[in-house]
Amino acid sequence: MNFSRLISLTVAAAALAGCGSEIAGPEANIDAPSFGFASGAHQANGNGHVPFASGIREFTFHAKEQADGSAAGSYKIELTALDLFFEVEVSCMAVDGNTAWVAGHIRDSNAGFIEIGSVSYFYAIDNGEGAGSTPDVVSTARINDVAGEDLLFCADRPLILDSFPIQSGNVQVR
Repeated sequence: MNFSRLISLTVAAAALAGCGSEIAGPEANIDAPSFGFASGAHQANGNGHVPFASGIREFTFHAKEQADGSAAGSYKIELTALDLFFEVEVSCMAVDGNTAWVAGHIRDSNAGFIEIGSVSYFYAIDNGEGAGSTPDVVSTARINDVAGEDLLFCADRPLILDSFPIQSGNVQVR
């Protein structure tokens, strides 16, 4: 069932007891395509926190487009009230204006319902620097998706995930 594999982080806490077990691993071996940008032209990084249930969701990420069009980097998301985290190795990224879409494969977690090797992705919006600028934005992160969905996310660049202004921190998209 596709929905059980496409659970977002915002419902992950509720799904703690019953996340689907029919999740495919990264064994599909899909080559990362170039997304039509000049080689090595883009990078995105950031950190901060946004509200989550009765606590906060802390995040940190960095992603950089490589000369061959692939991407490298990582991100980590922590749900402080639940003492849960997961880390992702970046497999692709796309940049359009001030928005970055970042995706990869989950490499570590202390939550039993998060499948190591499955796909995760999110987007972030850089609204500028300084006291007068609008706060930067970060979306929820999808987890436990199937191999190949990372590449589709970077290629399609959807803005359908719930997003929130960052309360403390900064995002930079170049």
